Amino acid sequence: MSRPQAIFHVPYPLQFTNPIGGAVRPVKMLRALQEPYDVAVVAGDAAERRQAMGAVLTRLKAGERFEFCYSESSTMPTALTQRHHLPTHPLLDFSFFHQLRGHGVPVGLFYRDIHWRFPIYRNSTSLPKRLVAKAFYRYDLAAYGRTVDHLFLPSVEMAGYVPLPRRVPVSALPPGHEGEGLGPEPSNHPVRLFYVGGTLQNYRMHEFLAGVHDSPQVQFTLCTRENEWERARPEYTDWLGDNVEVVHANGPATAPYFAQANVAVVATEPQEYWNFAAPLKVYEYLGHGLPIIASEGSLAGRFVAEQGVGWTVPYRRDAFVELLADLDAHPEKISQARERVLAIREDHSWAGRVREVAQVLGELDQRGA
Repeated sequence: MSRPQAIFHVPYPLQFTNPIGGAVRPVKMLRALQEPYDVAVVAGDAAERRQAMGAVLTRLKAGERFEFCYSESSTMPTALTQRHHLPTHPLLDFSFFHQLRGHGVPVGLFYRDIHWRFPIYRNSTSLPKRLVAKAFYRYDLAAYGRTVDHLFLPSVEMAGYVPLPRRVPVSALPPGHEGEGLGPEPSNHPVRLFYVGGTLQNYRMHEFLAGVHDSPQVQFTLCTRENEWERARPEYTDWLGDNVEVVHANGPATAPYFAQANVAVVATEPQEYWNFAAPLKVYEYLGHGLPIIASEGSLAGRFVAEQGVGWTVPYRRDAFVELLADLDAHPEKISQARERVLAIREDHSWAGRVREVAQVLGELDQRGA
């Protein structure tokens, strides 16, 4: 019996070898999508996408059925994703969506990020480039209103920060995890903390490091890129002691650090960006079965508190000291939080995200009506 078919679209080449940053999510979603579906991939530069689009449309005209098209936007405007960043094919992708919908194929798009709406974008981009890019970001939003059936966002909170088309419904589709096989449950004492991620700008953890410094009974492994740490280290020097280890690893090389930890950390300084941003690391931690320490005033903190998968505390040195002392004195609390992590873990895998996409877009499919 043949498998159902789906279309996966991104307006840029996919990075399959050691993807980092924004390149991780589309590869994870594609691989998860390929488990239950035969997937027609539309990706690459404009010429490659045009060829793949033509093949899909030919198959549709021949009577083949695709259950839905799932697309992920770029961090750049769609029209500027060519290597030269010139808008040589501004209609290509949106025309494809329009034709798919003409064949009854529901189109859902994950809208990736809205950094262009914040001062950090102004500070990192020259005025001429910024004016052109913002015009095309707005063009994308207008085009979605005419060619997309559903918009997926990292969080529903993000909808308040960008002028999304009113016609198109939205829902949250946060990151996922691989569903890694779990080893034996780690010992819950002593408290062994693990953080993987950035240490600059949006990822400041000064109060947490200060709290760890005042808690010599715990151990903390901080995993970050070496070049970032070289820049950030002077700010943290006062809090580095015998109970803090800084390592530089990514991908499979992080596995030993996940395995030896019993509590994960996303205790970054609250700021407006974290009101709606859904950090990939939160879901990686769930995938590894780790309960999480998070800061109040962030989407991650609300998720941890609502799901009961760890501890959300004020971003203050004394609050972290109090929590770490409590976990050291009552290690059974770590095991209890881990049980709650394992109970919801599968729902937040990449495979779980694909099921969400299929359900949402399936409900929009009018071909059987």
